[in-house]
Parts: sequence; structure tokens; C-alpha cells
Amino acid sequence: MMALPLVLLAVMASILQVGAVPAAFGQPLAAPLLPVALLAGWAAIRRPREAWPAPLAAAAVLGAVSDLRVGAFLLALLPVLAIATAIRLRERRGEATLLRRLALAAVAASLGTACYVLILSAAAGTTPALSQGFVALTKGMAWTAAIATILAAAMWRARTDSGGLFA
Repeated sequence: MMALPLVLLAVMASILQVGAVPAAFGQPLAAPLLPVALLAGWAAIRRPREAWPAPLAAAAVLGAVSDLRVGAFLLALLPVLAIATAIRLRERRGEATLLRRLALAAVAASLGTACYVLILSAAAGTTPALSQGFVALTKGMAWTAAIATILAAAMWRARTDSGGLFA
């Protein structure tokens, strides 16, 4: 089963998200969200149902080091998988081209980033400053989409619907 490697990767991405990533970007909203990018890239290439255990592990790590509860992080991570699953369900058999899947990863990651920030802002009872927050959030969405696209391209050979003798 491929869920275990993704869970371990989600834990590592969450640890990096807490420590190194925000410090490298200065403003937290402009930093890419590594767990969101990982989930979007994985769900775009592999089966989305394989990715559903990973938000639990990522939320546990993020909630352990934050003032917010684990449930808030879990709710914030679920939209990226819901978006990727909804797009994949609309895909017909034989449409799994590399460009379609890379676009799926980018769309799911950018929308997932916006949902993540809005859900956590609501859970914390704060709202980002409209002028600076919007620009920083847009940068964060772009960085997360770029990382998800790179991850999806790197995992293209590991896709589950690549055909085969009995496909």
C-alpha cells in the first residue's frame, strides 16, 4: 500500500513547514505550504484515495507545535484533497496526460492554499491584513502550486493509471 510512504512524507513536510520554510520567506503568508503541495501532487498523479490518511499525520505534527488544535489543521488540509478528487472524478479514462495532471496539481495546490489560510485564520479568530495579506497569499499560492507541479512531474512514472497488460 502506498499510503504509508505518503504519511511519512507528510510528517517530514510538516516538520519543514514549521521550522525552515517560514524563516526563509520572511512573511508567513508568502511561504509555500509543503503539506498542501505534497497532497496536491500525490493526488494528481496517484489515486486520491491513497492520500486521505496523510492529512491526519500532517495535522498532528502542525497542531502539536501550534496554539491551534489539530482539528483546525485537519479541516484546513482536507480541501486540497477534496478539490483534487473532484477534478479526478470528472476525468474520463485515457485522459491522464502529463499536462492535465500537472495542471490538476497546480489548481488543487493553489486553491488548497487559499482554503488552508482562510480556515486557519477563522480558527484563530484573525483576518490577514487585506492589502499586504492578499499579495502575500497570492505569492504563497504561486509557490505552493509550483512545488506541487514539480512533485507531480517527479512522480509521473509512479502513476497508477499508466496502462499495462490488464489496464
